[in-house]
Amino acid sequence: MQTVQATDQFAVTWPDPAMSQAPWVGDRMHFPGPTVQLAQRVVGTFQEQILSAPTVFANGYEFSLPPTIPDPPPDVVAGGLAVWHNDYAPRIRAFCERVRETDFDSMTAPEAAAAMDQLAGEAIGALRLTMVVIKKFMEPTFALLQFLEAELGADGPILSGTLLQGSRNATAASGAGLDRLATQAAASPALAGALRAGNFGNLAELPGGREFLAELGRFLDDFGWRAETWGAMHVPTWAENPAGVLDLVARYLADPENGPSTMARRSAEQQSAALAEVESRLAGEKLAAFREMVGATHQHVAVSEDRARWQLSIVGVMRLPALALGRKLAAMGALDHPEDIFHLTWDQAMRAAAQPGEWSRAAAGAGRTEFERWEQLAPPPFLGAIPDISQLPPEMLPMIRHFSGFGLPSVSNGVVQGAGASRGKVTGRARVIRHLDESDKLEPGDVMVCVTTAPPWTALFAIAGAIVTDTGGVMSHSGICAREFAIPCVVGTQVGTSVIPDGAMVAVDGEAGTVTILA
Repeated sequence: MQTVQATDQFAVTWPDPAMSQAPWVGDRMHFPGPTVQLAQRVVGTFQEQILSAPTVFANGYEFSLPPTIPDPPPDVVAGGLAVWHNDYAPRIRAFCERVRETDFDSMTAPEAAAAMDQLAGEAIGALRLTMVVIKKFMEPTFALLQFLEAELGADGPILSGTLLQGSRNATAASGAGLDRLATQAAASPALAGALRAGNFGNLAELPGGREFLAELGRFLDDFGWRAETWGAMHVPTWAENPAGVLDLVARYLADPENGPSTMARRSAEQQSAALAEVESRLAGEKLAAFREMVGATHQHVAVSEDRARWQLSIVGVMRLPALALGRKLAAMGALDHPEDIFHLTWDQAMRAAAQPGEWSRAAAGAGRTEFERWEQLAPPPFLGAIPDISQLPPEMLPMIRHFSGFGLPSVSNGVVQGAGASRGKVTGRARVIRHLDESDKLEPGDVMVCVTTAPPWTALFAIAGAIVTDTGGVMSHSGICAREFAIPCVVGTQVGTSVIPDGAMVAVDGEAGTVTILA
């Protein structure tokens, strides 16, 4: 992993000219914005050690050579996905709980830095567990998808995804938790009124307030430590600042007919309709083959969403040792603010713990200024040579097409073409949302236009009328969750956030994969 010098237009000065002949592709589905300097070490190590994908950062944006999905280890081959549920996920949970329970503030600065360095290595090990199960749950799904696409044509991918919906999974459980909070708040007019008014300071004193806060605490223990996206170590989690959760509960109170439980019923109805449609269009041996294939996919959504939950939780809890070190350095005058720790490189943070001084204040200030500049840039989809997906290993092609959704942008006569990921047609006002802290401008029925989504974003699916993303394919998180919430979704537009004006009226066709800009 290394940083390469680049202009604001991403003209790169390569340290080795041979690097310019390779295809360095940006993974904007997982890293939609620039990665703060402190997190670049973790992100780069993950890419290179687990995915065997050499990685560079240009203006803070991640670009990697084509990844390799690791093969499942012997215990997964022998035990199947039960190993994930019974061994891997509990181990990751234990890691996250141990980090949360550690008293980093009682350590000296060098001790906190050493703990952070050790935990980063353990975090990579935990992240590896989320990756070695991928082939086990994705290969049956891709087999089903390719089968239905061959038999049913363009309808095949969306139907395949819809058939997977309705299973218990972590993201659905998060939505159900928010729904419970809204139901509990609605039972107390005073509590509901305070939430709607944004008065979060004295909830415990209101009727039902203590019980509500206890339920909120349980929700945050389960889902509050997820980072906003995979590279957003610098953004506070819900557990640190529950205002985002309370705002979502207030918005559910304002529109009780369209909460997560209502959407879940609609999703189950769509799943049943998709199953009936497919079975009506197949017969004989092909129908029997379909039934066998669909049975093999029943754990896809559950494992996929659980993996995402724990990946983001690992990123979220790694904030704790970093912030503890930041507080110590700020107290010594070596940083202006504890949060400035994220704008040091990993090596600078280690050095600052041992040799704090004016140099670290200056380095962090320069890093913050750079990061703010990076956020205003528009990264290209790749650096170096034009990617040629035909050169990838055959097993990677379904992943690129149906999960990553890599492709060239297509915009003509006000129509943005992506890939249909969830059926339905909606006309509404587009709201371009790049960060969760912008979500308050999303009103019921609006079309949420974003680079990508991650599990913490899922609560917004109960508010939006449709989802449009720059990245991803039919089996991406955005597609999965749109189908769970039974709203139209177009993924992989590549340029939606750039060409769709915020506030414009748009018509979304989640089957054709088009977004028409109306006015």
